[in-house]
Amino acid sequence: MALWGNNDAVGSLGTVSLNYSTGVVTGSGTTFGQVGAAATGDIIRFGDRAGTYFGDAVIVAIASTTQLTIGSTAGLSGASIASTAFSVSQLPKYTVLDSSFRAGNRTAPTATSLGVTGTATTNAGIGTNIIPVVIGNKNVIVGDTLLNGGNDLVITAIGAATITLGSTISSGISTGATLTFKRYIDGYDRYVYGAAGGATAAAENTRYDLTHGGWVGVTTYIDQHGNLRVKSETLVAMSGITTGNTPLYPPA
Repeated sequence: MALWGNNDAVGSLGTVSLNYSTGVVTGSGTTFGQVGAAATGDIIRFGDRAGTYFGDAVIVAIASTTQLTIGSTAGLSGASIASTAFSVSQLPKYTVLDSSFRAGNRTAPTATSLGVTGTATTNAGIGTNIIPVVIGNKNVIVGDTLLNGGNDLVITAIGAATITLGSTISSGISTGATLTFKRYIDGYDRYVYGAAGGATAAAENTRYDLTHGGWVGVTTYIDQHGNLRVKSETLVAMSGITTGNTPLYPPA
């Protein structure tokens, strides 16, 4: 059995459910074992990168078009998997048991106090998203948050004497009130992508710049300045790889 293949877009119609105890995956509308679909030795990736990602597992047996068995649940988050979208890949098998790539290690950025406050210059009523404020320290940037009513509301614009929020406030602000600002930092996301030659060319001179096509491990996180940071590691340098349309997502 090969350690990897060159296809990151194996057919993956339908949805799946997993029995953690037995490792049996039951599909609905799936085509396991058929030409162009999941085969023994492929990797099944549970979930959607744009939504909830549950992790990866190696397929060790296929009983029918709607039932297969995985070799281990060690690369999964442990969360219940039922009627879930999936994809199938021929990425390097060893990454499934590499703890740094496990779905359970994925963490979202957290809103952390900047130690920066502002003073409301006039009242701001419930339901508004434009806040008149004088910021005591000017390092607040778009993407930071205003703490209001226990919620972190994202700042979408900063004017000379106002800030605009992506959502409305739930707690009124009085003239002279002290406002607290936060910034999303840290978070961690590491995922293996198939990168074709065209993808490496398209990513050139961007934050997703890759050194080589093939199977690439990509790590993303948010630094203390609110910037998305991307690190890549070529796991298998190869050409002729077939890829789907999976984007490179920052931590969610």
